[in-house]
Amino acid sequence: MKKFLNLTLGLLIASSLFVSCSDDDDNAMPNLSVNNGIVLENSAAVAITGSELNVVDTDTDDIDIIYTVTIAPENGILANASDPTTSVVNFTQADIAASKIVYVHDGSQALTDKFSFTVTDGDNILTGIFNISIGEKQIGYFYVLNEGNSNGSVTMINRNNEVTNNYFSSVNSGVTLGQYPQSMAINGEYAYIVVTTGSGAGYVEVVTASDFVHYATIDGLSYPREIAFANGKAYVSNGNGADANYAKQNNEVYVIDLKTMTKTGQIAVGAGPEKMIVSGAKLYVANSGGWSNDDNTVSVIDVDTDKVVETITVKSCPKDMAKDANGDVWVYCAGVTSYDGNWNVVGIDDAGISKINTTNSEVTSYVLTNITSFALKNICASKDGKSIYYMSDAVYAMNITDTALPTSKFIDATFYGMDVNPVNGNLWLCEGTNPGKVLVYSPAGSKLKEFTVGAMPNSTTFSY
Repeated sequence: MKKFLNLTLGLLIASSLFVSCSDDDDNAMPNLSVNNGIVLENSAAVAITGSELNVVDTDTDDIDIIYTVTIAPENGILANASDPTTSVVNFTQADIAASKIVYVHDGSQALTDKFSFTVTDGDNILTGIFNISIGEKQIGYFYVLNEGNSNGSVTMINRNNEVTNNYFSSVNSGVTLGQYPQSMAINGEYAYIVVTTGSGAGYVEVVTASDFVHYATIDGLSYPREIAFANGKAYVSNGNGADANYAKQNNEVYVIDLKTMTKTGQIAVGAGPEKMIVSGAKLYVANSGGWSNDDNTVSVIDVDTDKVVETITVKSCPKDMAKDANGDVWVYCAGVTSYDGNWNVVGIDDAGISKINTTNSEVTSYVLTNITSFALKNICASKDGKSIYYMSDAVYAMNITDTALPTSKFIDATFYGMDVNPVNGNLWLCEGTNPGKVLVYSPAGSKLKEFTVGAMPNSTTFSY
């Protein structure tokens, strides 16, 4: 059973104004006797009956009591039950009595809606507002992406906490996902899994989101990393992998036609592009430097023209990003790592978090020290976008209005990746082990549960 949030008694009480437009004393004034509003689950449709909305007129039949919608609902439509996709403006009390008028929610995250109406018996007019309370949209499935050691996999966890490992393979006749899947995102009816192979022939595996069955493969990629969506297009950040000298190479973002699932263009950006974030009409691309780890820029792409309109300098080796409640972009910059002859880390230079004001492109940077997390996915925003979670030697939580990094640890551990449940704000934290684990923490920092998943999990994708 889905739980409704913020469904208070006040939302169920509609307010109405009564206005008489008649000078005919022989015609009885109609009475808006019931205006209780409705409650429904997210994305559902529910009939408005006489128990929720009723006008009584002693000398007028129900079929002659006519409602007119003067301000339509914003998060759904009023429709006839026989045609729930077409909105209606007029209906009668007889229609309501027969449960013919339905409110169809559009699946948005809004918890309330309403419509304004007039109702007349032909001589007199009443006005009113009908209030609608909507249950919060619930997550149906949690998909954990496991990089694996030679073959990656997906773990599916349902809302009953039941775990299915190797989920992709199980619904695709044993076909494996492939080497080193890096990221995953859901857009509409499809889920997109970005796979980076050791051979330099990466691809995007496309499955139907409802059942995870293979739909298409987007190939022709060398070292794909992340995917983002805007203007009916997909964007895939792509690199070249390592050469013998770990040389710096500028790379590209590919533009994908979501109808044909093919590349239709490419946009030159900095070296080693990783995470991408859409804010407004712009796509922000973190250029990490790739294997050379020596880029310190964010490319800004206009999603209408698919052109780079600005290059912003941040701290070194930007790899991950999050967007806050103001639409500003927070960039996690891992810094330039130096190693000894045995590939032991001996130093990290110029690491930090850079906040980009997306209105004027001003950058505010904070220095990170004592980094022990070497994951790619190190930053995310809270459900309301007013806090930023990030990792260095632990997980920290920072209010977006703060002017300095926090000193107290939110969770005294580091992880291979972290994400926030967009409905309840829980943190899903991946341990990069074999088998892997996912730990779930509340927004208050209390551990709630843990799951055993596939090898080297790096992220969780939430599906409605």
